[in-house]
Amino acid sequence: MINQVVLVFMAPWSEPWKLMRPAVEKMASGLKSEEAEVCTISVDRFNTLGRLLRVEALPTFVLVKRHRAVARVVGVNRDDLHSSINKHLAPPSSSPQPINIS
Repeated sequence: MINQVVLVFMAPWSEPWKLMRPAVEKMASGLKSEEAEVCTISVDRFNTLGRLLRVEALPTFVLVKRHRAVARVVGVNRDDLHSSINKHLAPPSSSPQPINIS
């Protein structure tokens, strides 16, 4: 059962999203299905969800663990995203391996 999710709020027209997209795709492909799931959410299609979670800039990354938002990273900051993911979304094993998004 997956209890860790990275919600990625984006818009196809967003230049910052276009810069971060390759890193997000690499992160998503590097996660094992039992570790976490990456969900990309277009604010154009799901604007109510974006407002509900107070998304004010794109891209916005909300890290959810056990049904609770544990971290938020806004904008094009690969280092902050990398640190937050490795801090909050560690694999369930006893010796977590860092997740590379660079």
